[in-house]
Amino acid sequence: MRVLVIGGAGFVGRRVVAQLQAAGDFAITSASRRPRSMPGVQALSLDARDSDALRTVLRDHDAVVNCVTGSGPDILANARSMAQVLPGSACRRLVHMSSMAAFGELDGDIDDDAPLGDGGGWYAQAKRDAELQLSALAGPDLGVALLRPGCVHGPGSHLWVERVGDWLRQRRLGDLGVAGDGWSNLVHVDDVAKAAVRALQVALPADAPLRANLVAPDSPRWNDYFTALAIALGSTPVRRIHPRQLQLDAYLAAVPLRVWERLAPRLGMGPSLAPPALPPSLLKLFAQHRRLRSTNATAVLGLQWTSFEDGVADSARWYRSSRQLAP
Repeated sequence: MRVLVIGGAGFVGRRVVAQLQAAGDFAITSASRRPRSMPGVQALSLDARDSDALRTVLRDHDAVVNCVTGSGPDILANARSMAQVLPGSACRRLVHMSSMAAFGELDGDIDDDAPLGDGGGWYAQAKRDAELQLSALAGPDLGVALLRPGCVHGPGSHLWVERVGDWLRQRRLGDLGVAGDGWSNLVHVDDVAKAAVRALQVALPADAPLRANLVAPDSPRWNDYFTALAIALGSTPVRRIHPRQLQLDAYLAAVPLRVWERLAPRLGMGPSLAPPALPPSLLKLFAQHRRLRSTNATAVLGLQWTSFEDGVADSARWYRSSRQLAP
Protein backbone atom coordinates (compact mmCIF):
# COMPACT_ATOMS: atom_id res chain seq x y z
CA MET A 1 0.00 0.00 0.00
CA ARG A 2 1.32 3.43 -0.97
CA VAL A 3 0.59 5.77 1.93
CA LEU A 4 0.78 9.56 2.01
CA VAL A 5 1.25 11.01 5.51
CA ILE A 6 0.25 14.67 5.45
CA GLY A 7 1.90 16.55 8.31
CA GLY A 8 4.53 13.84 8.43
CA ALA A 9 7.15 16.19 9.89
CA GLY A 10 5.02 17.01 12.95
CA PHE A 11 4.96 15.48 16.42
CA VAL A 12 2.35 12.80 15.67
CA GLY A 13 3.14 12.53 11.95
CA ARG A 14 6.75 11.50 12.59
CA ARG A 15 5.57 8.67 14.84
CA VAL A 16 3.02 7.55 12.26
CA VAL A 17 5.80 7.34 9.66
CA ALA A 18 7.97 5.36 12.09
CA GLN A 19 5.17 2.90 12.86
CA LEU A 20 4.45 2.45 9.15
CA GLN A 21 8.12 1.63 8.64
CA ALA A 22 8.02 -0.86 11.50
CA ALA A 23 4.98 -2.57 9.98
CA GLY A 24 6.98 -3.17 6.80
CA ASP A 25 4.03 -3.38 4.39
CA PHE A 26 3.92 0.21 3.15
CA ALA A 27 5.61 2.53 0.69
CA ILE A 28 5.63 5.82 2.60
CA THR A 29 5.59 9.45 1.52
CA SER A 30 5.93 12.08 4.25
CA ALA A 31 4.50 15.42 3.11
CA SER A 32 4.78 18.74 4.92
CA ARG A 33 5.31 22.40 4.18
CA ARG A 34 8.75 21.96 5.79
CA PRO A 35 9.62 18.32 5.08
CA ARG A 36 12.24 16.33 6.96
CA SER A 37 14.25 13.60 5.32
CA MET A 38 14.03 10.10 6.82
CA PRO A 39 15.81 6.95 5.60
CA GLY A 40 13.53 4.81 3.46
CA VAL A 41 10.83 7.48 3.24
CA GLN A 42 10.06 9.81 0.37
CA ALA A 43 9.83 13.38 1.71
CA LEU A 44 8.14 16.13 -0.26
CA SER A 45 6.98 19.68 0.22
CA LEU A 46 3.20 20.04 0.11
CA ASP A 47 0.69 22.68 1.10
CA ALA A 48 -2.33 20.46 1.75
CA ARG A 49 -4.64 23.48 1.54
CA ASP A 50 -3.90 23.61 -2.18
CA SER A 51 -6.34 21.22 -3.84
CA ASP A 52 -4.45 21.16 -7.16
CA ALA A 53 -1.16 20.26 -5.46
CA LEU A 54 -2.90 17.63 -3.33
CA ARG A 55 -4.64 16.13 -6.36
CA THR A 56 -1.32 15.70 -8.13
CA VAL A 57 0.30 13.95 -5.17
CA LEU A 58 -2.65 11.63 -4.52
CA ARG A 59 -2.38 10.13 -8.00
CA ASP A 60 0.49 7.99 -6.75
CA HIS A 61 -1.04 6.84 -3.45
CA ASP A 62 -3.58 4.31 -2.25
CA ALA A 63 -4.22 5.81 1.19
CA VAL A 64 -3.69 9.01 3.13
CA VAL A 65 -3.12 9.66 6.83
CA ASN A 66 -4.02 13.27 7.59
CA CYS A 67 -2.06 14.66 10.57
CA VAL A 68 -2.41 18.34 9.67
CA THR A 69 -2.32 20.85 12.53
CA GLY A 70 -2.28 24.62 12.66
CA SER A 71 -4.76 27.46 12.91
CA GLY A 72 -8.50 27.08 12.52
CA PRO A 73 -8.45 28.39 8.92
CA ASP A 74 -5.59 26.00 8.07
CA ILE A 75 -7.49 22.99 9.47
CA LEU A 76 -10.63 23.91 7.55
CA ALA A 77 -8.81 24.70 4.30
CA ASN A 78 -7.11 21.31 4.48
CA ALA A 79 -10.44 19.54 5.07
CA ARG A 80 -12.07 21.37 2.15
CA SER A 81 -9.16 20.44 -0.10
CA MET A 82 -9.39 16.78 0.94
CA ALA A 83 -13.15 16.75 0.37
CA GLN A 84 -12.69 18.14 -3.13
CA VAL A 85 -9.87 15.86 -4.21
CA LEU A 86 -10.43 12.44 -2.62
CA PRO A 87 -13.63 11.48 -4.49
CA GLY A 88 -12.55 9.99 -7.79
CA SER A 89 -8.89 9.73 -6.77
CA ALA A 90 -6.82 6.56 -6.54
CA CYS A 91 -7.06 6.64 -2.73
CA ARG A 92 -9.22 4.00 -1.13
CA ARG A 93 -8.66 4.90 2.51
CA LEU A 94 -8.49 8.07 4.60
CA VAL A 95 -7.30 8.13 8.21
CA HIS A 96 -7.98 11.56 9.68
CA MET A 97 -6.41 12.70 12.95
CA SER A 98 -9.09 14.69 14.75
CA SER A 99 -9.14 15.43 18.50
CA MET A 100 -11.23 14.93 21.61
CA ALA A 101 -11.65 18.71 21.43
CA ALA A 102 -14.33 18.07 18.79
CA PHE A 103 -16.68 17.08 21.64
CA GLY A 104 -16.68 20.71 22.77
CA GLU A 105 -18.24 21.26 26.19
CA LEU A 106 -19.57 17.70 26.62
CA ASP A 107 -18.83 16.22 30.03
CA GLY A 108 -19.12 12.81 31.67
CA ASP A 109 -18.46 9.50 29.90
CA ILE A 110 -18.17 9.88 26.11
CA ASP A 111 -18.34 6.90 23.74
CA ASP A 112 -16.93 6.72 20.22
CA ASP A 113 -20.22 7.51 18.51
CA ALA A 114 -21.44 10.21 20.89
CA PRO A 115 -22.78 13.30 19.06
CA LEU A 116 -20.30 16.16 18.88
CA GLY A 117 -20.96 18.99 21.32
CA ASP A 118 -20.82 22.75 21.05
CA GLY A 119 -18.33 25.35 22.27
CA GLY A 120 -14.75 24.74 23.27
CA GLY A 121 -13.18 27.58 21.28
CA TRP A 122 -11.83 27.95 17.76
CA TYR A 123 -9.81 24.73 17.79
CA ALA A 124 -12.79 22.60 18.80
CA GLN A 125 -14.97 24.23 16.17
CA ALA A 126 -12.37 23.70 13.45
CA LYS A 127 -12.00 20.03 14.38
CA ARG A 128 -15.79 19.55 14.34
CA ASP A 129 -16.17 21.22 10.96
CA ALA A 130 -13.31 19.16 9.51
CA GLU A 131 -14.88 15.94 10.78
CA LEU A 132 -18.25 16.82 9.25
CA GLN A 133 -16.70 17.46 5.84
CA LEU A 134 -14.57 14.32 5.81
CA SER A 135 -17.10 11.92 7.34
CA ALA A 136 -19.40 12.61 4.37
CA LEU A 137 -16.78 10.99 2.08
CA ALA A 138 -17.17 7.52 3.61
CA GLY A 139 -18.57 4.95 1.20
CA PRO A 140 -17.83 1.75 -0.70
CA ASP A 141 -14.99 3.42 -2.64
CA LEU A 142 -13.37 5.22 0.28
CA GLY A 143 -13.01 3.87 3.82
CA VAL A 144 -12.75 6.66 6.39
CA ALA A 145 -11.43 6.44 9.95
CA LEU A 146 -11.76 9.44 12.29
CA LEU A 147 -9.32 9.16 15.20
CA ARG A 148 -9.81 11.40 18.25
CA PRO A 149 -6.74 11.41 20.50
CA GLY A 150 -6.97 12.78 24.01
CA CYS A 151 -3.96 14.52 25.58
CA VAL A 152 -0.98 13.00 23.77
CA HIS A 153 2.07 12.45 25.96
CA GLY A 154 5.35 10.63 25.46
CA PRO A 155 8.65 11.73 23.89
CA GLY A 156 8.30 14.93 21.89
CA SER A 157 5.11 16.14 23.58
CA HIS A 158 5.51 19.87 24.15
CA LEU A 159 2.01 20.33 25.56
CA TRP A 160 1.70 17.49 28.08
CA VAL A 161 5.32 16.60 28.96
CA GLU A 162 7.58 19.57 28.30
CA ARG A 163 5.28 22.30 29.64
CA VAL A 164 3.99 20.21 32.53
CA GLY A 165 7.51 19.13 33.45
CA ASP A 166 8.64 22.76 33.54
CA TRP A 167 5.68 23.77 35.70
CA LEU A 168 6.35 20.90 38.10
CA ARG A 169 10.02 21.83 38.45
CA GLN A 170 9.03 25.46 39.04
CA ARG A 171 6.54 24.29 41.72
CA ARG A 172 3.70 25.91 39.79
CA LEU A 173 1.93 22.56 39.45
CA GLY A 174 1.60 19.69 41.89
CA ASP A 175 -1.33 18.34 43.86
CA LEU A 176 -4.16 20.68 42.86
CA GLY A 177 -6.77 19.19 45.16
CA VAL A 178 -10.29 19.48 43.76
CA ALA A 179 -8.94 21.70 40.96
CA GLY A 180 -6.98 18.71 39.56
CA ASP A 181 -9.58 15.98 40.01
CA GLY A 182 -10.61 15.88 36.35
CA TRP A 183 -9.74 12.97 34.06
CA SER A 184 -6.54 13.50 32.08
CA ASN A 185 -7.55 11.39 29.02
CA LEU A 186 -3.90 10.69 28.31
CA VAL A 187 -2.70 8.57 25.41
CA HIS A 188 0.88 7.73 24.46
CA VAL A 189 2.00 9.08 21.09
CA ASP A 190 3.05 5.60 19.94
CA ASP A 191 -0.50 4.33 20.57
CA VAL A 192 -1.89 7.16 18.45
CA ALA A 193 0.49 6.23 15.64
CA LYS A 194 -0.28 2.52 15.94
CA ALA A 195 -3.99 3.28 15.74
CA ALA A 196 -3.39 5.09 12.44
CA VAL A 197 -1.53 2.09 11.05
CA ARG A 198 -4.22 -0.34 12.20
CA ALA A 199 -6.88 1.84 10.58
CA LEU A 200 -5.09 1.20 7.28
CA GLN A 201 -5.07 -2.55 7.84
CA VAL A 202 -8.50 -3.51 9.20
CA ALA A 203 -11.84 -3.64 7.39
CA LEU A 204 -13.77 -0.38 7.74
CA PRO A 205 -17.54 0.17 7.46
CA ALA A 206 -18.72 0.59 3.87
CA ASP A 207 -21.36 3.24 4.54
CA ALA A 208 -20.04 5.32 7.46
CA PRO A 209 -16.74 6.36 9.00
CA LEU A 210 -15.13 4.46 11.83
CA ARG A 211 -14.95 6.81 14.81
CA ALA A 212 -12.39 5.91 17.46
CA ASN A 213 -11.53 7.78 20.65
CA LEU A 214 -7.87 7.31 21.57
CA VAL A 215 -7.48 7.42 25.35
CA ALA A 216 -5.62 4.79 27.39
CA PRO A 217 -7.95 2.75 29.62
CA ASP A 218 -5.72 3.38 32.67
CA SER A 219 -5.47 7.13 32.07
CA PRO A 220 -5.68 8.70 35.56
CA ARG A 221 -6.88 11.97 37.02
CA TRP A 222 -4.65 14.99 36.52
CA ASN A 223 -3.43 15.02 40.12
CA ASP A 224 -2.18 11.46 39.71
CA TYR A 225 -0.38 12.33 36.49
CA PHE A 226 1.28 15.40 37.98
CA THR A 227 2.43 13.40 40.99
CA ALA A 228 3.76 10.47 38.94
CA LEU A 229 5.64 12.70 36.50
CA ALA A 230 7.07 14.84 39.32
CA ILE A 231 8.40 11.72 41.05
CA ALA A 232 9.88 10.44 37.77
CA LEU A 233 11.61 13.81 37.29
CA GLY A 234 12.83 14.00 40.89
CA SER A 235 10.75 17.14 41.52
CA THR A 236 9.75 16.12 45.01
CA PRO A 237 8.23 16.63 47.45
CA VAL A 238 5.15 17.30 45.34
CA ARG A 239 3.73 20.61 46.40
CA ARG A 240 0.06 21.20 47.24
CA ILE A 241 -1.01 24.13 45.07
CA HIS A 242 -3.64 26.48 46.49
CA PRO A 243 -6.47 27.34 44.04
CA ARG A 244 -5.71 31.04 44.49
CA GLN A 245 -2.13 30.51 43.30
CA LEU A 246 -3.46 28.79 40.18
CA GLN A 247 -5.80 31.68 39.48
CA LEU A 248 -3.04 34.26 39.90
CA ASP A 249 -0.67 32.24 37.71
CA ALA A 250 -3.22 31.76 34.92
CA TYR A 251 -4.87 35.18 34.89
CA LEU A 252 -2.31 37.64 36.27
CA ALA A 253 1.06 36.20 35.27
CA ALA A 254 0.02 34.75 31.89
CA VAL A 255 0.39 37.96 29.85
CA PRO A 256 3.92 38.95 30.97
CA LEU A 257 5.06 35.33 30.68
CA ARG A 258 3.82 35.12 27.10
CA VAL A 259 5.72 38.30 26.31
CA TRP A 260 8.81 36.76 27.92
CA GLU A 261 8.38 33.57 25.85
CA ARG A 262 8.51 35.63 22.66
CA LEU A 263 11.31 37.97 23.69
CA ALA A 264 13.69 35.43 25.23
CA PRO A 265 14.95 33.94 21.91
CA ARG A 266 15.50 37.44 20.51
CA LEU A 267 17.59 38.30 23.55
CA GLY A 268 19.76 35.24 23.02
CA MET A 269 18.15 33.22 25.82
CA GLY A 270 17.31 29.58 25.25
CA PRO A 271 13.60 28.68 25.08
CA SER A 272 13.85 26.67 28.31
CA LEU A 273 14.86 29.83 30.18
CA ALA A 274 11.51 31.47 29.46
CA PRO A 275 8.97 29.94 31.87
CA PRO A 276 5.85 28.87 29.95
CA ALA A 277 2.60 30.67 30.67
CA LEU A 278 -0.24 28.68 32.26
CA PRO A 279 -3.26 29.26 29.99
CA PRO A 280 -6.56 29.89 31.85
CA SER A 281 -8.25 27.26 29.66
CA LEU A 282 -6.18 24.56 31.36
CA LEU A 283 -7.74 25.29 34.75
CA LYS A 284 -11.09 24.19 33.37
CA LEU A 285 -9.54 21.13 31.73
CA PHE A 286 -7.81 20.01 34.94
CA ALA A 287 -11.13 20.02 36.78
CA GLN A 288 -13.32 18.62 34.00
CA HIS A 289 -14.92 15.24 34.67
CA ARG A 290 -14.92 14.19 31.02
CA ARG A 291 -13.81 10.64 30.34
CA LEU A 292 -13.50 9.24 26.83
CA ARG A 293 -14.19 5.56 26.21
CA SER A 294 -12.04 3.87 23.55
CA THR A 295 -14.14 0.83 22.64
CA ASN A 296 -13.48 0.89 18.89
CA ALA A 297 -9.74 1.42 19.30
CA THR A 298 -9.55 -1.76 21.37
CA ALA A 299 -12.21 -3.93 19.72
CA VAL A 300 -11.94 -2.87 16.05
CA LEU A 301 -8.37 -1.62 15.73
CA GLY A 302 -7.01 -4.19 18.19
CA LEU A 303 -4.86 -1.60 19.94
CA GLN A 304 -2.70 -2.77 22.83
CA TRP A 305 -2.17 0.24 25.05
CA THR A 306 1.06 1.54 26.57
CA SER A 307 0.61 1.38 30.33
CA PHE A 308 0.46 4.60 32.29
CA GLU A 309 3.60 3.68 34.23
CA ASP A 310 5.60 2.95 31.07
CA GLY A 311 4.32 6.13 29.44
CA VAL A 312 5.39 8.29 32.37
CA ALA A 313 8.84 6.65 32.46
CA ASP A 314 9.22 7.17 28.71
CA SER A 315 8.16 10.81 28.99
CA ALA A 316 10.50 11.46 31.90
CA ARG A 317 13.51 9.99 30.04
CA TRP A 318 12.81 12.24 27.07
CA TYR A 319 12.25 15.32 29.23
CA ARG A 320 15.51 14.79 31.12
CA SER A 321 17.38 14.41 27.86
CA SER A 322 15.77 17.47 26.28
CA ARG A 323 16.56 19.58 29.36
CA GLN A 324 20.03 18.01 29.74
CA LEU A 325 19.28 16.81 33.26
CA ALA A 326 21.09 14.00 35.00
CA PRO A 327 19.36 10.62 34.54
